[in-house]
Amino acid sequence: MTDFPDFDPKTIPQHGDQHKAAVRSNQAEFQTAFGDFKSRHVTGFWLGPAPKGEWVGIHFDMEDGSTVKVAVPYIYWQQFGNEFALAMMTAAELCEAAYAPPKGRA
Repeated sequence: MTDFPDFDPKTIPQHGDQHKAAVRSNQAEFQTAFGDFKSRHVTGFWLGPAPKGEWVGIHFDMEDGSTVKVAVPYIYWQQFGNEFALAMMTAAELCEAAYAPPKGRA
């Protein structure tokens, strides 16, 4: 195992970063490549570290009863965290716009 990569706090997503053109472009490309989200619905998940901490494992329970397991190596932790945060920031805004009660003038 090589040296643990440096964590760069300057790359942590900040409020509004989800609106940057590069982020929106990356998310649009991902959506096209991913395809039908509903068909890949999970019914549960479980996360945990490897015994020596060099990976974080994610165990997904699928709607069809199968299980998908992935392991994210330490070299991708910061990228994984940043991508996750940006996706959640965007998803929260999209859900609010789509499902929140209208906010009109009183």
